[in-house]
Amino acid sequence: MPRVTALMPCYNAAEFIGSTLDCLVAQTWPNLEILIGDDCSTDETPRIVARFAQEHPNVRVILRDRNMGWLKNSNDLMSQAGGELMFFAFHDDLVAPDYVEKLAGALQRNRTAVMAFSDMVVTETDGTSQTWSFDVMDGVRSALNRGLVMCTLKPGWWVPNRGLFRAWAFRQIGGIKPNDKGEYSADWPWLLHMSLLGEFVRVPETLCWKFYKKGSLSKTWPYDKERRDALMRAGLAEIRSSRLGPVQKVVLVRYLEHKIAGRSVRPVFLKRLLRRLLRLPDSASGS
Repeated sequence: MPRVTALMPCYNAAEFIGSTLDCLVAQTWPNLEILIGDDCSTDETPRIVARFAQEHPNVRVILRDRNMGWLKNSNDLMSQAGGELMFFAFHDDLVAPDYVEKLAGALQRNRTAVMAFSDMVVTETDGTSQTWSFDVMDGVRSALNRGLVMCTLKPGWWVPNRGLFRAWAFRQIGGIKPNDKGEYSADWPWLLHMSLLGEFVRVPETLCWKFYKKGSLSKTWPYDKERRDALMRAGLAEIRSSRLGPVQKVVLVRYLEHKIAGRSVRPVFLKRLLRRLLRLPDSASGS
């Protein structure tokens, strides 16, 4: 059984982190490492995780000497993880006892896949809940097509970030990076690059539950065109640094450049672009 590392970057999480930790130790997957990075919390979080680590030998706690922010905290945890597979165990998420078992099994059955994830239920700060299912990647085997799916920023694009991924993908991508406006939705360029490395496998059942709190980081971000464009530029950088072929890179780059410029991108545009790049006659069939 491959070793799996649960990555828990946390900050002032005393209200909810105990439930998340209980979910992790209840996992049916026996080869599990739990790695916690406390980012200088000012509440009871350091004491809660320290006591938890004393009770469970597979738990390791890293106490930061300065606040790093969730990106640097997460990247450092990934760099110290010992697992072949990893997943983010955010302190406001709960997972089913067989979460790791089912997602790790999906990756074992599909060696070309880089990530496996499930459906999830999201509970907002007002108590309302919604089930999210990101099924548009099901069976998409082409790296170019997976990239195009991620570039559309379809609703629920963030769901795969609650899944298991292969450790070598982190090393190849180089971690989650900020954009020129900060940490806003930085998991999207990360997932975009991840989609260029291998298939995404969806396990079609609910194995994860997210509970937003009033202080949840993503609830503090302003959602405006300036930050969205910064996010698109970060996506361009990930595409250019990837190992895609030059033709595939040009298609994805042009696609995002059109989105930044506010121009619609129709399928016929992509087909014509591919024909031109491949020097095919106009009568040739697109792909």
